[in-house]
Amino acid sequence: MILENLNKICSSADWNCGEFQIMLRDIVYPNSPEIDILRSQHHRKHWEWTVGMLALKRAGKLDGNSICLGVGSGAEPPVFYLTNNTRYVFCTDLYTIAGKWNEDFPDMLSTPEKFAPGEFNRRKLGVMNMNGTNITFEDNTFDVVFSYSSIEHFGSKDAVIDCMHEIARVLKPGGIVSITTELFIGDPNQLYHARECRDDGFKCFLKRYDIYNEMFTRQELNYIIETPGLELVQEIDFNIDANDIANIVKYPSDQHEPHHIFLNLKGIRWGSIHIVMRKV
Repeated sequence: MILENLNKICSSADWNCGEFQIMLRDIVYPNSPEIDILRSQHHRKHWEWTVGMLALKRAGKLDGNSICLGVGSGAEPPVFYLTNNTRYVFCTDLYTIAGKWNEDFPDMLSTPEKFAPGEFNRRKLGVMNMNGTNITFEDNTFDVVFSYSSIEHFGSKDAVIDCMHEIARVLKPGGIVSITTELFIGDPNQLYHARECRDDGFKCFLKRYDIYNEMFTRQELNYIIETPGLELVQEIDFNIDANDIANIVKYPSDQHEPHHIFLNLKGIRWGSIHIVMRKV
């Protein structure tokens, strides 16, 4: 079994795929020969990394020759995996700015081995403090740009557009961008109303409700997929697994549950979506 389309919404059924299991093990558990360890939890972050690397593999970008850029990539396992399968990886994030997302990631600038899940090629990794809306590389530099559940935290949809334009600029023609982000599922008017209530009421003081402004509706995904110079590798499959909805996780109280595919905050439901595009 293979995943025919990697432009899709996260589904726990993908864990049944052999190529998915092997790639997930190689990224997250590179020191384990066992596949069974992967079946103990279905977490959408693991899914994001796995389908992202599968997309690069199918595009022929894991042949040891690609130059890669991670945008908002923190200290995530794909960064280290790519050092073993590409020519060079530039890993960028706002490492020196305190916030809820960088945790102790400033150490990534000096001691990335602290975060590596297994062996990696230190000589093929450069870690840089950089804002994704102002990528300080020349045009047509990279074969690959990847960014996993980061772009929605850039502060506004205008910042998303700026980031996507920068990504398109630094990609080489034929280069691949692999992105995951948060997708709202349901009637978009429900989310728009929740945003208005959040902005006008006491919820504006509670950080948990920031997610209302960070997630995308299907229409708002156009900020990503309609970037000039980029085209979808495949049309997006928006199908949702009913079993995953039945096991939806209450946020934030139950967000550490082992089955973590979709989340629910006061009736607002969302999950992950992966988008692969090519520079034309």
